Amino acid sequence: MDQTRPTVSVIVPMLNADAYIEDALRSILQERDVLIEVIVVDDGSIDNSRQLAASLGDARVRIVDGPRKGISASLNTGIEASCGSIVMRCDADDLYPEGRIRRQVAWLEENPEHDALCGAFSTIDRAGRVISQLVPRDTKTFKSIEGELRRGKSRTHLCTFAIRKRVFERIGMFREYFETGEDIDFQYRLGEVFRVAYEPMDNYFYRLHGASITHSRSSRRRVFFDDMALEFQRQRLSAGADALQLGKAPAPPVDTNSPAGSLSMQMHGMLVGQSWRDLAEGRVRASVGRAWRAVETHPLQLSSWMNFAKILFRAAFPKQ
Repeated sequence: MDQTRPTVSVIVPMLNADAYIEDALRSILQERDVLIEVIVVDDGSIDNSRQLAASLGDARVRIVDGPRKGISASLNTGIEASCGSIVMRCDADDLYPEGRIRRQVAWLEENPEHDALCGAFSTIDRAGRVISQLVPRDTKTFKSIEGELRRGKSRTHLCTFAIRKRVFERIGMFREYFETGEDIDFQYRLGEVFRVAYEPMDNYFYRLHGASITHSRSSRRRVFFDDMALEFQRQRLSAGADALQLGKAPAPPVDTNSPAGSLSMQMHGMLVGQSWRDLAEGRVRASVGRAWRAVETHPLQLSSWMNFAKILFRAAFPKQ
């Protein structure tokens, strides 16, 4: 291992993730060409998550106690405990693809004018099977995207980012006001100050399951925090400061415990869309397989069977 290369700190916020934490950590620890430390922030798990993380017996893993004040505070605890010059994030139920860390580190070393690098990601199901590959087709090369971020457009997940540690010293860390949407708020603030690059590579596997925060929080509150991230950016760009910085942020709406949306319907829609992308790009077997998985998610829904039939027909009789 080259001891002159920068150290990467991977922050893993964890709360009751015993079904996934071992796989998440192993996906990070497969990196052997770059110096890494993995900081697991245990935010009060009452299952076996902490024991499983410790049982891996890898000296690169460090477990710290979280403040139990939400995801933003948990991430900040990990960053404060970190020693690396580059910071990455991996949620405790997700995965890193092989080679991601060393590829991003090498690019940042070669491009010192950029302070962050991000990429594409794919969604996976509970078993780790790919549901949808979200690689935008508008670019085939590295592209600076800070302009997009300043326009309130976020094209990817924060867990695909490699961020120089000095960024946090300049713009601050995650803001505890955001119980969700903290990643969007941070991306917008990042793009207002620093150069950010995007690579059209699959850098992350985001797992969809019913216990994730996306499906356990009411849609009303999630939409509110996403909207506030955008509104706060508008205020900063027009007036130099936002309401949160001025201590005047609006209170979130009362949580009515409304359902956060159907996980199975979300998976169904992603599988249908990916089945057609696979077919268009010549991956016929994958296309048929995903169309059938869409049927399995909603077998009583006529549209599922109609989509499957269309995929089979197009696979058997492609356009000349």
